[in-house]
Amino acid sequence: MRALVWHGGDEMTLESVPEPVATAGQVVLDVELAGICGSDLHPYRGHPGPRRPPLVLGHEAVGTVAGRHGRYAVFPLVSCGECGACRRGEFNLCASRGLLGLDRPGVFADRVVVREDALLPLPEGLEARLAVLVEPLATALAALRIDGVREGAKVLVVGGGPIGLLTVYAARALGARVTAVEPLPQRRALAARLGAEAVHASVADAPPAQADVAVDAVGIEDTWRGAVAGVRPGGRVALVGLGQAEGVMPVGDLVRRGITVRGHYAYVLEDFGAALHLLASQPPPLDWLTELALSEGAEGFRRLVQEPDSVTKVLLRPGDGA
Repeated sequence: MRALVWHGGDEMTLESVPEPVATAGQVVLDVELAGICGSDLHPYRGHPGPRRPPLVLGHEAVGTVAGRHGRYAVFPLVSCGECGACRRGEFNLCASRGLLGLDRPGVFADRVVVREDALLPLPEGLEARLAVLVEPLATALAALRIDGVREGAKVLVVGGGPIGLLTVYAARALGARVTAVEPLPQRRALAARLGAEAVHASVADAPPAQADVAVDAVGIEDTWRGAVAGVRPGGRVALVGLGQAEGVMPVGDLVRRGITVRGHYAYVLEDFGAALHLLASQPPPLDWLTELALSEGAEGFRRLVQEPDSVTKVLLRPGDGA
């Protein structure tokens, strides 16, 4: 079969690789559509974290299983089910968690092995471009759920990449009043279309001390400082982006204004279900998604990194192209 293989840095090649083999409790998923996540760009930019080449990246996918009716979204996290976090229901914080495309082969391939219990059945007729957004939308919904966002809440979203944009969409669907920050003008326009009441080019332009909750979907010092400045006394900040591993936090401001800052990682299965329901019942516009054949995957990565004003979210379709 074919797979897009990352060999370190920005070296990615389409290759013929052995067919995956399922063991007990696993199935082989035929990938229909796969999304490139911002976290997939980290190793491409030279910040691999725990990833080791050669590796097939990717964890956002929709597909089918031979001999089974219907289509599925894939829950890509793997947890032990036994550690303290798992016993608390925080499977995303499992002490020994794994992730497709991180510590095992990912979804940028014709086929991939997944756990049988990782399959989320899709409603008949749901468009693949909607369904493949379940995973990133689940991240946004989980962040808003933990911080208790309800109707009428004021939410500041910093960053107009896919996670930030889907956070705008999710917060608005919950009835929140949303302000977004994004430097690229076309993404600012998209944030407004997805429900932001106000959109600014810089965190410095956002109203200070107004939001109940801020979500930093970028994760660099300027953006988390801006998120902290943007929440009211007693407000909450969720750090979702991973653009910078370390940096200075305004601790004095946190203490004096009683601000809560927390890191946020991924989701649980219930968030996947909520994301699927929202996409099916209140579908967002899809014209900001760019579909490419798997054979064009390396070009999709290049454009996302080098030409971010030309694409926002790239989806790869293994069934298309040579």
